[in-house]
Amino acid sequence: MLKLLQTLLGVFFFGFCLFILVIKNHPSDYHFSIEQEIDYPVISYLEYLYSRQGRMYWKQNNDQKNFERFDDLFFEQQIRLIKKGAQIVEFSIPTKAGFKLYEKWLFTPKKKTIQLHYEFKLNFKEKFFLFFEATFIDQLRELASSRLNATLYTVEQQFRTHRWEYMGEQLQDLTYYIASEGKSSWQNLSSDVKTAQADLLTFAKENKLITAGDPWVLYPILSNDNVFWRAALKTDRFYSTNSTSIKCRRYKGGKSIALTHFGDSTYLKDSWQVLLDSLQGNLQAYPAIQLNQQSAENPLKWETQLILPIQ
Repeated sequence: MLKLLQTLLGVFFFGFCLFILVIKNHPSDYHFSIEQEIDYPVISYLEYLYSRQGRMYWKQNNDQKNFERFDDLFFEQQIRLIKKGAQIVEFSIPTKAGFKLYEKWLFTPKKKTIQLHYEFKLNFKEKFFLFFEATFIDQLRELASSRLNATLYTVEQQFRTHRWEYMGEQLQDLTYYIASEGKSSWQNLSSDVKTAQADLLTFAKENKLITAGDPWVLYPILSNDNVFWRAALKTDRFYSTNSTSIKCRRYKGGKSIALTHFGDSTYLKDSWQVLLDSLQGNLQAYPAIQLNQQSAENPLKWETQLILPIQ
């Protein structure tokens, strides 16, 4: 009996030592990545991740997917880094097992990709946790895929949503401006006007004209297919120009209705239609005016004021 007991203890001790050896020899460093192409400017994804909306996805995800091992404390511990042209967002995520999980979003503007990278380091005690929680890595991969897909989808939906605010009646001042005219499709409108506005700035500088504010746009005719536009730059008075393409003009001002369009030019035509539909019996007086406020790098934060003079 004693010999049997000694044998059992020996087997138990040997098994225990083997178990400890297996745990000890488990890897200490873990990391994996998933990568996805992006369709919109990098800054749009970065600012979404920085935002409260982006961080709140974690809480929703924790509730729905029951990722019990991720601690909410990381909401206040995010680190924002910009390194050597590669734009990085890093989250430090404490886990209930004691180790920290690092989530890194790496953006490569030239390749137009996002790489979502996860890594964590375990000490001997924490290796026990991973040994008995065999599904942890699978859960983490599921979380990574869900997190990435949700971010891509949310930013895409923001670009695909028509956003505007009706501003009502306003009074416009008498204005002198130099202008260059053209005709474009709605698709090419923004790029064509931008080129013309750059030419106006160059012309004003070369001719030493006194200007005020950023370039803007007037629309003598808005149609379904094409737009007749007039790139404009405000001046302090009327100038006689010797150019065949750039002339000085006067906008007499007066009553108007206005609308603010949010985002890039994708739905600009729709915003103009909203403003036209709001005339409510007033007679339209051309030209219509567009004031761009696109100093923000993120197109989702651009604001464009549309003004329709009325009689």
